[in-house]
Amino acid sequence: MSNQKEKVTHKSIRLAIIRIEKGRPNVVSDKRKMSVAAVAEEAGVSRALIHRDCPDLLERIKGGANKGIRQQRDAKQTQLNDYKKRNRELRAEVADLKEMLAKVQSQNATLIRKNMALSVVHAKISNVTQLAYSK
Repeated sequence: MSNQKEKVTHKSIRLAIIRIEKGRPNVVSDKRKMSVAAVAEEAGVSRALIHRDCPDLLERIKGGANKGIRQQRDAKQTQLNDYKKRNRELRAEVADLKEMLAKVQSQNATLIRKNMALSVVHAKISNVTQLAYSK
């Protein structure tokens, strides 16, 4: 008789787990998370009985409880890795742009100096008339 009772209890716990996983429990609230206490209450047994007699179902309960958290954590980790990769790319781009800016500033300074030198030479040669344009 004891063996038959264990089978019935094991089955009731398993069915309680299934009902909670599917979101259609009979006793507990459907918003309640998967836990040993929720399964025990749904199955009408004690938490100690689940811990003592059903280690296989206990693992299923714990796995189901952490499944959503694991998925959420993995998604966040993937997102974080993507952001880190993008950050590295942007930092490299910023370094390249700073290098280009320094080069352009150097060329601009050189052209300004050449322009000033040509203006001085032009001022000495007075046979050319400059036209003033108004903007």
